[in-house]
Amino acid sequence: MPRSVRVGLIALLLGFFTLVCMLLAMRLAGPVTHKYNLGTLQYEVRPSFSGKAQLFVPLAGWQLEAPVFDAPYTLAVQPRHVDPHEIVRAAGGVKETLKTAKRDVKHGAILTFVRALLFSLAGGLVAGAVALLAFLAFGRPRRLAWMAAAACFALSILLAGGSGLWVWQSLNISALKRPTATHGAGSKAVAAVIRRLANDGNLGTVIQDLAPLLAVAEHLKVPAATGAGAP
Repeated sequence: MPRSVRVGLIALLLGFFTLVCMLLAMRLAGPVTHKYNLGTLQYEVRPSFSGKAQLFVPLAGWQLEAPVFDAPYTLAVQPRHVDPHEIVRAAGGVKETLKTAKRDVKHGAILTFVRALLFSLAGGLVAGAVALLAFLAFGRPRRLAWMAAAACFALSILLAGGSGLWVWQSLNISALKRPTATHGAGSKAVAAVIRRLANDGNLGTVIQDLAPLLAVAEHLKVPAATGAGAP
């Protein structure tokens, strides 16, 4: 086999191996929880063929999606805890609450992406270390082994930095106003409520839109009060 072909195949193999290590590291990063004004949300960045944000409400089984960026990632978000005191306080100003929630969620999403990309860089570092050891094990010159390791890590920096810029440049927050219901009974009604919340500060009309969802989630019973305070 000609030397140029052999070098090209090795370069392709190193590039593919680096990409696999980065994707595995990103998957290992797993979900992370951040606070927002109404409670806490769980975020997770996953490699995907289409860029989208995915909101999942596990108790009710609702799932909504919105194409908020073009980069090949899915940002999955689901509520972990809702503070009832903050919900009551939010009734005094829906628009202001949504504005704060939007800022908090955006901040949480940015932190989650940074964390995921740092994990992918760690994957590139692992790929470089494996390449270094493999070259030395096969008796290749030490200088060549270090060059291969550096190339793997440099590729991971290029891919992580490039995909991060891709997410930022293609970000379209307004797409969240037009979510698509993809799963769960009542999910279309949820999408309608989100659109109403984006344009309406009247709590009465929002509650009116939420009314059909109460029938969907009727099986989610709130435990009755017990003890001295119970009737």
